[in-house]
Amino acid sequence: MTATVGVGRSPFGIAVDERTRAVYVTNISDDTVSVISGRTNTVAATIPVGSKPRGVGVNTLTRTAYVSNFASNTLTVLCIRQPERPVRT
Repeated sequence: MTATVGVGRSPFGIAVDERTRAVYVTNISDDTVSVISGRTNTVAATIPVGSKPRGVGVNTLTRTAYVSNFASNTLTVLCIRQPERPVRT
């Protein structure tokens, strides 16, 4: 094991941006996504999203992350350059 990083409650989905080494983790019980710096293994941001986020995917070409929110039947779109400012839910 290299590191243990504390994130939100009930972490579920994970995606890695290979270009920036950022790691995105959905936290089902907090309705958030934790953004982890892969360089420092620390939480860089915690982003509120829709209800009960599960899956997350990263598109490095468009610099966008997509978060599926199970309970709210929505998709949150995050701009990777500014993940704390969702494009839309």
